[in-house]
Amino acid sequence: MATFQVPQFIEQKPKIIGPLTLRQFAFIASASFLSFLSYYVFDFFLWAVTSVILELAGILLAFGKINGQDSVSILKSFFFFLINTRVYVWSRGSPDNGAGGNDSGGMRHIRSLAGIQEKLQAITLGVTTGKLFSTKRSVKSGGQNTQLATMQTGEKVFLKRMDYKE
Repeated sequence: MATFQVPQFIEQKPKIIGPLTLRQFAFIASASFLSFLSYYVFDFFLWAVTSVILELAGILLAFGKINGQDSVSILKSFFFFLINTRVYVWSRGSPDNGAGGNDSGGMRHIRSLAGIQEKLQAITLGVTTGKLFSTKRSVKSGGQNTQLATMQTGEKVFLKRMDYKE
């Protein structure tokens, strides 16, 4: 059976005035109307500069999109951000919560849970690889070149000591 990709998240607004929606037409028409009014208020050079700026702003408001949002909603969010008050509060924590302070009970609990998780991971590794239930035990007595080491999981292992002498 053939599969077809179905387009999703299609934004389609009704085109009322030619290829433009009513909102797009309103932005461009209002910019053109303001440009027409500025022709009678300013001299020619100032009118030309003003009308170019107004028309570009109208086109940006009508057709501009940033990250899928139209430019009107972005400008609205920008002005609300400027107007609304923001309060940033910084408070000094107690000395025992800092990095150099005493360890609180919550941190001890988190560390104990982390130790349990490490032990469980070591046990599951031993079970899946078959080392936990093997009949051969490779426990050597501590010789001259071996040393007993305790791993983070609590397991005691003999390690071969390497002394590099010149």
